[in-house]
Amino acid sequence: MNKVVVIVISMLIASVAYAGNEDRDALSVDKVTTQGIDFHFPNDDNIQPEESDFEILNYVTMSNEYGERKVVVTLENTSTGNRIFSNEQIMALYANGSRRVAHEKRIGFKGKEVKTLTLSFHISKYPILKVYTRH
Repeated sequence: MNKVVVIVISMLIASVAYAGNEDRDALSVDKVTTQGIDFHFPNDDNIQPEESDFEILNYVTMSNEYGERKVVVTLENTSTGNRIFSNEQIMALYANGSRRVAHEKRIGFKGKEVKTLTLSFHISKYPILKVYTRH
């Protein structure tokens, strides 16, 4: 075969492989929601989100085949004053009992304001069971 044919075939194979990976990057809504269920994993190091005036109204967890974890969460600023939401104020509980805060994010809220955000969490082979804040 000449070099041009080999290059063209290689490019076709690479584009097909890339197209296949594109589907794996897509996030899907996790089918099982566990809102309202209490879990009792040990928390010997007392890992907690920072205290805040934010309350979670609802959330939906999402993931892809690479283990990327994201959460669409609706938060309410329960204070009458302006507040800054930061990633340390929300935490995810994973199916192996580990807890992690979201990737860095800072969003301003007016008093009593409600906003829906998409937060990125770490890559994990374990799904997120719950997200929570602390008052």
